[in-house]
Amino acid sequence: MNINENIKKARKAAGITQKELAEMIGVHQKDISRWENGERTPSIEAFSGICKALKTSADMLLEIGKD
Repeated sequence: MNINENIKKARKAAGITQKELAEMIGVHQKDISRWENGERTPSIEAFSGICKALKTSADMLLEIGKD
């Protein structure tokens, strides 16, 4: 998997819609869609917000330490 798929998976596991996540981190729903579809990558500020909103670690989303 990649970061885009991991964001989508974590969002769905949290039971949050793209619109809800966008509102939580202060971006447009279209931004969430673009990140999840791999069209763009979130800024470091947005990425930090995603981790907090989804209550997950950057390591999990980036697959750091995964063999």
